Amino acid sequence: MAPSLKKHHQSAQDVLTLAYAKKSSLKELQHSILQKNHVSSSQSSDYNTLTFKGYYFHDSAEITFKTADLFYKTKNIFHNTAFGIDTGVVSLEKKNQGKYTGYRYGFSVYWKHLMLRLGANHFKDFSEFVPQISYTNSYKKHNYLIDYKYQNSLFYTYALKSYEKRIKAHHISVSDYISLERQSDLWASLEYNIFSNSDKELTLQYDWRFYYNQLFDESFSYYIALEGWYTSHTKQHTDFYSPSFSDTTIIRIDPQYIFSKYIGIKAKAGIGYSFKDKTVAYKYGIWLFGNPINNLSYNAGCLYSNSAKVSSGTSYNYEECKLNLEYQW
Repeated sequence: MAPSLKKHHQSAQDVLTLAYAKKSSLKELQHSILQKNHVSSSQSSDYNTLTFKGYYFHDSAEITFKTADLFYKTKNIFHNTAFGIDTGVVSLEKKNQGKYTGYRYGFSVYWKHLMLRLGANHFKDFSEFVPQISYTNSYKKHNYLIDYKYQNSLFYTYALKSYEKRIKAHHISVSDYISLERQSDLWASLEYNIFSNSDKELTLQYDWRFYYNQLFDESFSYYIALEGWYTSHTKQHTDFYSPSFSDTTIIRIDPQYIFSKYIGIKAKAGIGYSFKDKTVAYKYGIWLFGNPINNLSYNAGCLYSNSAKVSSGTSYNYEECKLNLEYQW
């Protein structure tokens, strides 16, 4: 097993939705954020959308992964059909060992609940075709997403050997966001990766915000949440982090204060435990968000977290930062 890199936890709720882009009042903004939609934007819509997404990841193993992507999606053109194009740059680096930079491009077709994307990743040493298909829908209180993508596994492992050995991955995920009573909600995801080095990974995640309260004329609110991350690999190797089993369960508080529709601040702080590794885990982060002008929204912030100790006996931690800008017209 890779001696120092532990895969970071992915949570759909680490970033607030941009669904409040068209909200014009504090009350509407508050309601929209509290009822945020976790369904992918792969559904067709009545608005043109331009989105920028920036991402930065760095960990104690001196791995740095960065992306910057621009997405354009049309409104429905005919018969619930829309189109999209995207382009971006990717950088993967490990201190004193190597750095790889590449570009990605894609063309998407949206029809009702389906999204089909034909993309390409281009690096100095190789290029690859990237097919993706997604299905989103809602039923009663459920909003679910089924997604399949095939590309180099570096986008999931952040490991240099994924690039150097051209390790590909069939990535399949099923997620569901459930709106519950009293402003609570539950997000759950099951991911399955089939790697070309004969390893297979199954990961279960959930984020259950089970208690909600408002103070100070509804400007200040907070959630109490429970989140979990559990993963298993069929093969242990040194290409990337591949434990036979690993787990983290964290209880968390998410306070949030909305100054106006132009700016709000949200934080996370949590502490938990890994039953497999018998160690304490924690995370904390802070984000700014708002709607500075009509139809434009932003969301920016950073998260810091540790994980269980790895086989080398040293502790592992990582930080990730995200910047999302979205404009609709």
